[in-house]
Formats: sequence, C-alpha cells, structure tokens
Amino acid sequence: MRNAAAGLFLTWCLAAAPGAYAQDENAPEAQASIRKGEAAHLDRDSIGDYSSMKRFEVDIAWGDDAGPRPGDHKNRRVRYVADCRADTLTLVTVAVFDRTGMLEKSMIVPPGATDPFKPDAGSIQAKWLQNVCRQ
Repeated sequence: MRNAAAGLFLTWCLAAAPGAYAQDENAPEAQASIRKGEAAHLDRDSIGDYSSMKRFEVDIAWGDDAGPRPGDHKNRRVRYVADCRADTLTLVTVAVFDRTGMLEKSMIVPPGATDPFKPDAGSIQAKWLQNVCRQ
C-alpha cells in the first residue's frame, strides 16, 4: 500500500511539472516579445544616459502590412536598460494598452528578477543596443 501511494504521488508530481515550466503569456518577458504581425520601433526621445548604462523604450504595435488587426491585440511599451560595456539588455517595465490607447496594466520587473541578456547578432534587439549605445 505504501509503495502504491508513493508511486501515485510520484506520477502526480511528474504530471504537474510541465505546467510549472510553461511561460505565462502575461509575464513581462512574454509581453516584451515581438510576435508575428507586430512591428517594434525604438523611441529615440526616450533614451536616457547614465554613464555606461542607457535607458530606452520600444513601442510594439500591430504592423501596417500585417493585415487587419486582431480584436484582442494590445499595444505595448517596453523599457530596457542597456549596458553598453557588456553589450547586454535588461528588461525593466512593460506597459500594456487597450484598443483605445488607455493603459490596461503596467508590469515592473524588480531589480535582479531577470538576468541581462546579449541579443542575437543581427536581431532587432541588437540593432536597438547598437543605436542606443552610439548616442
């Protein structure tokens, strides 16, 4: 009986594990990603200089050439901090806006909650990093 209970418990734990590793689509990291049909634009007026660190914002919206905008699509404004010496980006905040442009929610990533990442060569994030650090 004891072995059956232990086996049942182990099976239950293993079955629950994939859900624990799934990424929440409402998490800041998921909201900061650019999906198919979306366009992201660096806001040059948002660039702030803090010696080797720079802060900047990116607007993510439905692309003009992607066809009709889905009814549930929400625009987002993402703030990053760029470390120009280490060539890394850190996600700081994500603001989500409804169809009318009203702020729906704002997600702040606490310091140390995410690790800085090096953007892939040739990616749009690498271009942002290069443009921001050049100024």
